[in-house]
Amino acid sequence: MAPPAATIERTAPDVVPAPKRAPARSRLPTALRVPILISLNMGINMLLWEFTANFLRPELGAVSKVPKEDDVTSFYSPAARVAMRWVTVWMTWYFNYDFFDVSALTVLTYAPFTYLLTTYYEISALTAAANITIEVLSFAIPTYLLRPRSIVHRNNEPLRNRFLLNSIQVQVSSSMLAIAVYIVVLWAGQTSGFLNTFLVQYFDIPTLEAAHNESPVSILAKTIVVGWAAKAFLLNPSFAAQRSGTQTPVEVFDPSTATLPKTIEHNFFNYSKRTRTLIQQTVILNAFLFAGTVQRCMTLIGTDVVGAVGYAGVWVAANTVVALWYGWVGDTSTDYQPL
Repeated sequence: MAPPAATIERTAPDVVPAPKRAPARSRLPTALRVPILISLNMGINMLLWEFTANFLRPELGAVSKVPKEDDVTSFYSPAARVAMRWVTVWMTWYFNYDFFDVSALTVLTYAPFTYLLTTYYEISALTAAANITIEVLSFAIPTYLLRPRSIVHRNNEPLRNRFLLNSIQVQVSSSMLAIAVYIVVLWAGQTSGFLNTFLVQYFDIPTLEAAHNESPVSILAKTIVVGWAAKAFLLNPSFAAQRSGTQTPVEVFDPSTATLPKTIEHNFFNYSKRTRTLIQQTVILNAFLFAGTVQRCMTLIGTDVVGAVGYAGVWVAANTVVALWYGWVGDTSTDYQPL
């Protein structure tokens, strides 16, 4: 029998951890990114409209104003609408929105005009869907190409409320809550006669047949995507605002020694980061929605500026109610940890 092999003692090898790679950065100069975004936005928009024009009837042209010489400097002139698009692209880049955020914001800002067209101007659902889809793609595709996803939409990033962002139950129920708010606001306005009377007074409405036939089910079909977009744009960023880790100590408020400014700040502005983010997103959404809806409504034949402002205000109110609901249902305890 052969003798056993000798055992050789060796030290454990040194393990050198691989260096962490820095996130890839765009090589494009900062000054060129927004102009490239604008160029891509305009180019994609024109190409998609050229393509869809071969299959759609010219319904939008039949209800739109023909630009006149006096309208060149107006808020709703073609030049003003192009300028509004440029400002929107620049602002979404400034706020660091990724293509998910931009898509949700575009859906929300174009929803009032789309609902007005389908319910009061006899525009087919196919044309309305093509209109809003083209706008979403025009804004989302350039952003997707030039900006990575934000921390909200990266599942491997540590967030204290990541379990809420990944919860199908939370996401679906939150979307349903927003949809319910839009249904209640629109349905109440129509059943009370206020919305129809207001629009007839300040818009050149061809017929109210579709509005009288409106039901909660039909409004649901028109706002289901809007509810998802509201959840994505308002609620999810507020969830992500509270990051994991130790919390910053908060100075205890003492009313006996606090100054008047400190007392006012504590009583009215002492919000958490989640609440501040929700307020910020709501203000941004309502600002874009109000300006864009007024501008687009003024392109319709026979529209008065009072009507455009009032109709936009209805949707601003609905968004505000949604944000208030999200401020309540999203108020999770700071010391809660999921199992």
